[in-house]
Amino acid sequence: MLPSRQTMTKQPIAFLSYVRSDDDHDSGRITELRQRLEGEVKIQTGEDFPIFQDRNDIKWGQVWKERIETTILDITFLIPIVTPTYFRSEMCRKEFETFLIRENALGEDRLILPIYYVQAKQLEAGFPGGTDAIADVLKTRNWADWRQYRFDPLSTPELKKAIAGMASTIGMAMDELREVLRVATAKPTTERIPLSPPSPLSEIEMAGYSPVIESARGQKHEPSRLIELRSVNYFAYTTIFDEVIVPTTISEPSDTLKLQSLLVRRLGISQKSHDSAIKLAEDLLGAMPDRTKIAVTILIDNSGSMRGNKINTVATWISIVSNVLQKMEIPHEILGFTTRAWKGGQSRELWFMDGKPQSPGRLNDVRYLLYKEYRNSFQESLPNFAIMLREGLLKENIDGEALLWARSRILKQAADRKIVLVLSDGAPVDDSTLSENDPRILHDHLVATTKWIRDQEDIELLGAGIGHDVSRYYGRASFTLGEDGFGTQLLGAVVRAITRDDTLAARFDPPTPNPPKGKGPTKRATRMTKADPLK
Repeated sequence: MLPSRQTMTKQPIAFLSYVRSDDDHDSGRITELRQRLEGEVKIQTGEDFPIFQDRNDIKWGQVWKERIETTILDITFLIPIVTPTYFRSEMCRKEFETFLIRENALGEDRLILPIYYVQAKQLEAGFPGGTDAIADVLKTRNWADWRQYRFDPLSTPELKKAIAGMASTIGMAMDELREVLRVATAKPTTERIPLSPPSPLSEIEMAGYSPVIESARGQKHEPSRLIELRSVNYFAYTTIFDEVIVPTTISEPSDTLKLQSLLVRRLGISQKSHDSAIKLAEDLLGAMPDRTKIAVTILIDNSGSMRGNKINTVATWISIVSNVLQKMEIPHEILGFTTRAWKGGQSRELWFMDGKPQSPGRLNDVRYLLYKEYRNSFQESLPNFAIMLREGLLKENIDGEALLWARSRILKQAADRKIVLVLSDGAPVDDSTLSENDPRILHDHLVATTKWIRDQEDIELLGAGIGHDVSRYYGRASFTLGEDGFGTQLLGAVVRAITRDDTLAARFDPPTPNPPKGKGPTKRATRMTKADPLK
């Protein structure tokens, strides 16, 4: 059970971060200040502004940790009452650090509203920077300086004006933050981006292979077109239902915010637990003089077999990877691929209406996800990363086409090196396509695609398998991550790809060796033995 809070009829908007002994020493003056500030914000804005104040002496331990995770992350502002003892309080420091993570995630620096209550040496001009991280942050913020008012009654006109000034600042910050969140979660006016196939860039060496995905059907059914394409190794029955989307366009804004809050919570835990690995990655990448001349694309398998711990770990650690790459000024893009439906979607319905011709080619609607484009920052992309946690997103996976799409995008970057890292948990699977064609169609197309890309020598292609051997597709430029707890291994894979130093992987929790070819479990075998209520 959580300790009881002060009685509140509404979800708190702000969190009062303070040391209880400071309030006790001043005979409850901090509590009175909180009450007056609540009332002043309401009288100025017409809106309730409940401030959570924990009046219980919570001891360090699991109960306190639970309070942090269930209370702080659900509200908007932190109001720290800054005194010398504030810097010595582990609870206060954790509260402050948690809100810093939220600010970084939203790209905002207005969630922490400090009140400088008692002179503290950490904020004096002579105190060395880099000694206390919280002090360094506070020095960059506009705080309400209450040191001169400490012994004056809160009922005096001067202090009433000071409280009114604080309330006005809070009111403006509330309005600005609402607009930021509205823009960040608003659905774009154009929800679907037209999908165009990549253009051929050189002569194809493999007989029957083409990097251009031909379509057997447009707006009209032409049987002769399908017959013609059957001489090609791979094609789609139709591409008119394919889409490239920004993930937040398939989620309600309120749901996006909930998922983002969950992701930020997990981010905070992982960042604290694996601080040394993250720092190591930053140091290794930061030592590369030409790192800004590298473009990195990470392509994520968003198939149904990724549900659960896998996608939770991927969403968290891809966010961490993106933040690290941004700090190191390395241009990068995060993409995902899945299908719009299980068992064929609108493509299959159209095929059925056409009389179910044999060997129809790819028979599902592909969905490509722009989690983070090169032009976007990590902060702007965080709501999109959170959509990975959305129930119903993960469906089937058609890898070869997705890889061609990712390559076509990275080739537009003006970089000396172009790296594509594919993150997958096994073989390509789409039940609709496999049931109506040669059962090796997706496997063979992915093998041919990776070979063709390597032959072009214009990008560096690597594969990382989550609990599965993907060397059959990506050759020696592949390695296997663990089934569970593979976050630091994923970070290490990105560092290895950029630095070209295979020995570094062991410093991020060594990945398990690839099993001998033919011995690793395939995704299809895994999927076909799992009960799948969505199928």
